Amino acid sequence: MSQQHRINIPSHTHCRICGRSIPVGKEFCSNECREKDVRTQQKGKKMSRLYTLFFAAVMIIIVVMTLFGGV
Repeated sequence: MSQQHRINIPSHTHCRICGRSIPVGKEFCSNECREKDVRTQQKGKKMSRLYTLFFAAVMIIIVVMTLFGGV
């Protein structure tokens, strides 16, 4: 591309949720996108806890069945 056809795009970043162009230093374009991000993070933490509890329960069941399975 030649120099005379180059377009100067101001320094910017993109909203983490919707992808809109926003000024550098901001993470979200609106409070709505910020709230969506908070809800998504909360849901992820909740799922992580559920997976951990499920894994722990399975491990406990395996240990109990191994110890008392011969009785």
